[in-house]
Amino acid sequence: MGRKTFKVQGVAKLLGISVDSVRRDADEAGLQIERQGGSGPKTRIFTVENVFDLAAHRGRKYGLTPKSKRILTVYAPKGGVGKTTISSNIACILALMGLRVLVIDLDFQANLTISFGYDPELTPEEATAAGLPQSTCVEYHLGHLLPQWQQNGTVQPLVKVIKKPFGENGPHLIPSEVTLDRLEALFTVDAIMGKKPELAIARWLDEGLSGSNPNLDLSQYDIVMFDAPPAKNQTTRGALLASDFAVAPVSMERYSTKSVSYLADVIGEMKDTYSKFPQLSVLGNFFDAKRVRVAAQVIALTSKYPEAWMDNQISSSEEFKKVLDDDDGLPLALARPTSTPADELRATTRELVERMAMLNSSAQKDGLRVA
Repeated sequence: MGRKTFKVQGVAKLLGISVDSVRRDADEAGLQIERQGGSGPKTRIFTVENVFDLAAHRGRKYGLTPKSKRILTVYAPKGGVGKTTISSNIACILALMGLRVLVIDLDFQANLTISFGYDPELTPEEATAAGLPQSTCVEYHLGHLLPQWQQNGTVQPLVKVIKKPFGENGPHLIPSEVTLDRLEALFTVDAIMGKKPELAIARWLDEGLSGSNPNLDLSQYDIVMFDAPPAKNQTTRGALLASDFAVAPVSMERYSTKSVSYLADVIGEMKDTYSKFPQLSVLGNFFDAKRVRVAAQVIALTSKYPEAWMDNQISSSEEFKKVLDDDDGLPLALARPTSTPADELRATTRELVERMAMLNSSAQKDGLRVA
């Protein structure tokens, strides 16, 4: 994928370190960095993959080993709240911190998959005719990893399903495409038969994270993220039930408290039924503290969910639209690292990591300067 490159200063901003540290750590890691051509200074030019490779090196250098692996679902019961944009950016920022990230697109509309540069509508034949690499296509999704999907009970090995949009050390992706919608129908049949399909994803994760199945080894990942569809269905309930934490983006441009109340009720039902439920965090998006309507919503949300409301918010910004109009296929945190929204996304991700208590204090101090 042809994407923008970064000079040393841009890499320093992305990783939250000094220019000298970028140069030193890149040399330590033995990264092959291109040099700018021409007669001027031979400035280093980093690819996106180089940046994530450097982040991974720093994670190893500082002994960045999370205390616990975490499962996170980003979910909003209604569309249009910026959920997928937030998911893609958080996934990238976590990887820039040196964490190993797997993000799973659960929406058959595949917006997250598209945002990472893949075309779920493209067939291999069409890709060949257009001169595009076969990797641009999406052949598999989460359904192909679950026994419910296969009539003969066999599943695809994880290695055939995983996409790596930014190289080995960037966030990995289990993509989506339109046939994923069939999974919900299969779960509905299981529910009729009393098989408790809401537990299927949790069982799948337990097996994968244990590393006991070589064809489904998720043990390398520090955090697994679900980008859940706004639908109130078995697949979404399964992701929430499997998760330790849930982030609910709310649009501060529209009335928000009803959707959060619904999600809180769902989590309450899980607590009563299974004694297991995700810890809720509510993230204000399209935020403008000067608007009276927004201030009223904040008061309502913080009064009802004081522990869930996040200290950081994401402001309304034209930068998000500009990134969507670009051809680079990069989330804003990568495409425009010096922008105000990128700063807000990094602060939000840092707060989320702290809420999840993933790291000890020394690792957080030495290894997470990106945030």
